[in-house]
Amino acid sequence: MSLVELGHRHLGWQTSDGVSASVKLEREGDDIVIVSIEYDDPASARKLVDAVVDVMTARRIVGGDDVLKHCGFESDGQRWIRALTVEAAPDELTRAVTLAQLEASIRAAWSAETSDGPESWTPDHPAYQQCDVTSRVVRDYLGGEILVAGVVLDGKRVDRHAWNRLASGLVVDLTREQFRDGERLEEPVVNDVVRIDRNPERYELLAARVRAKLGF
Repeated sequence: MSLVELGHRHLGWQTSDGVSASVKLEREGDDIVIVSIEYDDPASARKLVDAVVDVMTARRIVGGDDVLKHCGFESDGQRWIRALTVEAAPDELTRAVTLAQLEASIRAAWSAETSDGPESWTPDHPAYQQCDVTSRVVRDYLGGEILVAGVVLDGKRVDRHAWNRLASGLVVDLTREQFRDGERLEEPVVNDVVRIDRNPERYELLAARVRAKLGF
């Protein structure tokens, strides 16, 4: 069962047997007015009106059909009126972050302790050897796959690198900047566990820091 659009400001309540109720609406100032309502029975009318109320942006909904007394309306002597009162959800149910905030939180969480090369990591080179743990944290929040490829310099494989491909096909690599000497990449493979599942303590540290920075 669902609310369906039958035409301009014309909504219906769809069941497995067809449309059991329909309503035509107009906006009148801050109110939504039920111009006409058709229904198989009062219960169908109530389900339709409740579904409309759940998606409306208005102060109240008003109408003249007496079936509305079965739909949570009260009479003012001239029309049936149903006030639309809502409450905000708890913050934890609606909390959201932007991609920019996620990236900023990851970058701010990098340190020597999260790098695979802690002895060579410096604040001036923050992405250094952060690719494994970073790609795992990005996957935690955005899903998709982790790509891994050899790093090539002067015809030799000098390292391995990991980054992300999202379900949409978008490729994200927050640590590519660590390559400063003209390094290139071999053809990637997906989810190389030998590369991305090592150093779990570094991943856990980065993940915890990012959660804290995002407020989760």
